[in-house]
Amino acid sequence: MRRIPFFLPMKDCPNRCIYCDQRTITGHEHQPGPGEVRRALQEASEPVETCFFGGSFTCQPLDRQEEYLEAAAQAPACSRIRISTHPLCVDPGILDFLSRFPVRFLELGISSLEDKVLDLCNRGYTGSAAVERISLAAGSTWLVPGVQLMTGLPGQDLSSSLEDLRVLAEIKGDRAMQLRIYPCLVLRGTPLEELFLSGSYTPPGIDESARWAGRMIREALKSGFELLRVGLQETASLGEGVVAGPHHPALGELARSYALALSLVDLAGSGPWPVPFSSRSLLSGHGDWGFRELASLSGMAIDEVKHLVKWTR
Repeated sequence: MRRIPFFLPMKDCPNRCIYCDQRTITGHEHQPGPGEVRRALQEASEPVETCFFGGSFTCQPLDRQEEYLEAAAQAPACSRIRISTHPLCVDPGILDFLSRFPVRFLELGISSLEDKVLDLCNRGYTGSAAVERISLAAGSTWLVPGVQLMTGLPGQDLSSSLEDLRVLAEIKGDRAMQLRIYPCLVLRGTPLEELFLSGSYTPPGIDESARWAGRMIREALKSGFELLRVGLQETASLGEGVVAGPHHPALGELARSYALALSLVDLAGSGPWPVPFSSRSLLSGHGDWGFRELASLSGMAIDEVKHLVKWTR
């Protein structure tokens, strides 16, 4: 189903996180009104997924939310709605309100579940509060919840991220849950930039970030999460606004390369490794990055691992 995105960056967001600037991240300064949404969807000739991105949709007054959702309901029959929002703006009343509309997906920008990390990032809530909100969404029979996690946050490490995934997997159980993984970037004009310039925060490099996210991908897929995206969408404003951090247009592909290397070593520590030919670029792309990581993980020379990979159709 085709997605039609509408960006409402930081609309009524209850807090200013130290790393956040949605306008720089999304490249969208203009905030479309309900009328603009309605007109765009009236042009659709088949079912679509209307997406309200920006991270705080349900923080708006209910009457404003209703205007947007009624506009989205003008899409062709069997269309659906996706919303991203702040965890503090999710409660039983909000879920009951959303159930009146064809809202199918609700993504919560969690970032982390560790209290220390949340406090350093000025998220404005605790890990237990986030777990409560995710559990609420996951308990709705008509809704598929999604979680947006981040890597490289102040005070965060890989073990913290893996623990977040373990907790989320317990909440998920056998139900569907979607996942996005984003790197923390130092953006111009944010409090995080001040910490970076003062030497109080050092972001991880591209390779470390790719391995970090790759490890998360591996664990997430084993737990049955649906992976929607790894890495940020590249925009001109993002490129201009990044001061430091793992900014790379193919970070998601590098992370998937590492996840593949991990899965191969788990399958057979010393090979041989059957790999679908369609995944060839994950190993050979970006200067054989995947092959090099596989060599490192298996303790072999890169030429040796290349010989042990058996391409399948």
